Amino acid sequence: MPKTKNQKLKILYVAKYLLENSDENHPVVTDKIVDYLEKCGISAEKRSVYKDINVLATDIDNGGDLGIEIIRGHRNMYRLLSRPFDFDDLRLLAQCVYSMKFIPEAQAKKLINVLGKFCSKHQANDLKSETILCDRVKSKQKGTMQIISAINTAMAKQQDGKPHTPQKISFKYLKYTINNVHQQVERRKGNTYKVSPYKMIINDGNYYLLAFDDKDQAFRTYRIDRMKNLKILDEPRNGEDVFAEIDLTTYTRRVFGMYGGAKETVTMRFINPLLDTVVDRFGTGAHILYMPDDKSHFKVITDVEISKQFFGWICGFGNEAVIESPQNVVEQFNAHIEKIQNKYK
Repeated sequence: MPKTKNQKLKILYVAKYLLENSDENHPVVTDKIVDYLEKCGISAEKRSVYKDINVLATDIDNGGDLGIEIIRGHRNMYRLLSRPFDFDDLRLLAQCVYSMKFIPEAQAKKLINVLGKFCSKHQANDLKSETILCDRVKSKQKGTMQIISAINTAMAKQQDGKPHTPQKISFKYLKYTINNVHQQVERRKGNTYKVSPYKMIINDGNYYLLAFDDKDQAFRTYRIDRMKNLKILDEPRNGEDVFAEIDLTTYTRRVFGMYGGAKETVTMRFINPLLDTVVDRFGTGAHILYMPDDKSHFKVITDVEISKQFFGWICGFGNEAVIESPQNVVEQFNAHIEKIQNKYK
């Protein structure tokens, strides 16, 4: 049989067909592979396809094969059982993509299509249809992925294999107004923010940048999907000494769990059935102390940023949670409750 242009690539095309068309539930037959090769301009006989598949199914050094299973019969069938990612792994990654509010819908679909290239076309269709998210507000801001890429470039300590000094960035920051909740406007009357970027953090489906603000000499968090006109500046970033003292686990828990405010070490008392909820909120690290109080209650001592959001969280438990100390926080909480009561008199 005369050789065609792509003849030497035949075994690669056979592997490509198996990757795209077979999995544990969808075996393929030799005839289908031969037809596919012919469409690709490659001459093939069944016997040569058998040989290619046997090579692909060879166990190289105990584990180097593609994981091809041959189902013997009057028509041999083949299915691919081993891939770089298990389908359950890809399903989880797809669900994570769908759940991220900072990823616009069109970008999410594009990423799911990329994940689909790591499994068969049958499984790829499942990735697109299995996950349904209800009441999920997706970002409409364009260019979010480019902004993320630029921030990573600014924070990089190596570029093109050479040492790189992390740089500051500038951007404009957006917000909603009651006049038009469908279109965000620029904060600070359009003035530019200038910060030193350090970490990107995902919380509740949103993507945030942790950055050092030169003006306030403090770390702040910024929603990445609310940035626009981001630029990398030719200035080295500041705040290295401050960042070195931050415990990121406790910092993010305080900032995202209770919002900004003065930090206080607070003692709280809860009924025992709320233990799971409290642990979900504060964690179990060395920064927090749990202790039994009586048969029905336990106490928690931890650092909390005192704010209306923290007081609101406590109020949600009614008489099942109590702030015990320090006294100044108890007084602030009482004043918070009194203001609410006055609104309803």
